[in-house]
Amino acid sequence: MKTILLTGATGYLGGYLGRKLLADGYSVVALYLNRSENFVYDDKYDDKVTKVYLSEMKIDEIFKSYRIDGIIHTATLYGRSGENISDIIKANVIFPVELIRNAINNKVKFFINTDTILNKYVSEYALTKSCVTDWMKMYSDDIKMIDIKLDHFYGPNDKNTKFIAMILEKLIRNEEKIDLTEGNQTRDFIYIDDVIEVYCVILENIDKMSLGQVSTFEVGTNKKVSIRYVVQKLKELTNSKTILNFGAIPYRKNEVLDYEVNTTALRLLGWKSKVDIDTGLRNIVQKAKESL
Repeated sequence: MKTILLTGATGYLGGYLGRKLLADGYSVVALYLNRSENFVYDDKYDDKVTKVYLSEMKIDEIFKSYRIDGIIHTATLYGRSGENISDIIKANVIFPVELIRNAINNKVKFFINTDTILNKYVSEYALTKSCVTDWMKMYSDDIKMIDIKLDHFYGPNDKNTKFIAMILEKLIRNEEKIDLTEGNQTRDFIYIDDVIEVYCVILENIDKMSLGQVSTFEVGTNKKVSIRYVVQKLKELTNSKTILNFGAIPYRKNEVLDYEVNTTALRLLGWKSKVDIDTGLRNIVQKAKESL
């Protein structure tokens, strides 16, 4: 079975994905920044997980030390915790480009990039993520390139730096009020289980991917809902007393109020979403209540 180099293994998406890869029989080389990070998985997979610390091993040494079949890159820096622009560029541009160059030098078969569907000018995060696809195009003759563009994904026990998780936490705590925009932006929110299945379907069809191009897959449910709807639904499900102060915050510069997610490429591979927004929100609220 293939060995996957997984970046962001200690993150929310990477953690879910890493555990799924192990359950499906893959071996995982999990990249950590340092020994303070932790990728939680079932102990029965100990012989299939290799922990590599970037604080102790250079990227080129990783490829020389382990036989890697493919890379799934989920690591990212959102810039929501006061990181400076240099750190964001290093994490979101320089790091994946170094991975790609080393992958080519060591005859790795594919590079799967986790991208965003956001307008690239809406934030420094989105702009840096968009840069990577240009580098992928440049090297696409030498390695299979797959770009997964995610809309807003969510799930149980996510970090409160993410919008839905942050709102849910505030509602459960019954904060006095939450200041929000008007909330008329529509988004195609997608549940974490559906997102993980996207990676699985692409891995199953990796032989169909061609050199010389970037195979791009937009991910969504094809059912848009407004930010206002999601927040109000969460308040209803939590029975929170928190006041929702819509209109207190202006929209971001270059905010996209409405856009379409084109999932045609994924549906041609046999994938479709299974969890609708109401079911997904009920799931995360139930899990949150169970953890109290």
